[in-house]
Amino acid sequence: MTSEEIKSIARGGLVLQSQALQLLELQIDDTFVQAATAIAKASKVVATGLGKSGFIARKMAATITSVHIPGVYLHPVDALHGDLGMLSETDVLVAFSKSGETPEVIHLVKLVQQLGITVISITCRTRTSLEALSAYTLVVPIVRELDPHNILPTASTTQSLVMADLLSVAAAQMNGDVIDRLQRSHPQGAIGAALMRCVEDVMYSGSDIPTLPASASIADAVQLLTDTSMGIICVLDGESTLQGILTDGDVRRLVGSSINVRDALLETVMTRNPIVVSPSDSLHSALQTMENRERQISVVPVVASNRCVGVVRVHDIIRAQL
Repeated sequence: MTSEEIKSIARGGLVLQSQALQLLELQIDDTFVQAATAIAKASKVVATGLGKSGFIARKMAATITSVHIPGVYLHPVDALHGDLGMLSETDVLVAFSKSGETPEVIHLVKLVQQLGITVISITCRTRTSLEALSAYTLVVPIVRELDPHNILPTASTTQSLVMADLLSVAAAQMNGDVIDRLQRSHPQGAIGAALMRCVEDVMYSGSDIPTLPASASIADAVQLLTDTSMGIICVLDGESTLQGILTDGDVRRLVGSSINVRDALLETVMTRNPIVVSPSDSLHSALQTMENRERQISVVPVVASNRCVGVVRVHDIIRAQL
């Protein structure tokens, strides 16, 4: 098999995955809302599935737990040998089965029904035995699997995983502030660093802040930008109130303008009312402020009580997370 043939197979697989995900949009209906609501109200979410579907169920249990909705994975066979005892009437069972006919899952769901537990099923087919036993069924209809024989669970597992994530996020948001929940469940790692640490932990402050008065020349500003390598100058008055900023990008744009860069003053070219963050903002919040915009920002002033108290760069935030 040639290199081009291998690339063609991969590209064809991406097309099928994309088509499979597009089909999910049609499944976001009232049944989805009812299922997400049931998960949000559950005392515990129990996810089950066999084989590849079991891995998706494990992932859902982990995701739902991270947003403080208790979640566990229940193996459908182990459940029949004692583990069924973990279930209570206020739980919700989410059952994954591509065919909707997996015997072990069907057997488990029948027993769960006797306990009065709400069952949500995620399958790739309609009118299945699992659907008949479920309060809510979400169908993830694939175009085909990625292999030539349409057998190996690939596109179908992608769809099921995404549907599980959609349910988890929707349920989490119904229950309140997701950030607050993530802060409590992720004290360590990259998520913990982003949510638990604040801008003031990584910002440059005091004499490290590149500052000039509005009466300074652009030539002075260019020299300071070169000397500090921060990519920004904060233009302050005598009370340390932020009047504006000048960035490396601003200077590059000035070079192509009709402004006399050597003689003009900062007050004539600075960006007034710039985007700023607070020292108490989480690193996650600051990063969102800097990146979720038409033109991304690499460095911003940090302002508290109308005073510029620092600057923070996107590199510093990412380094702190790592």
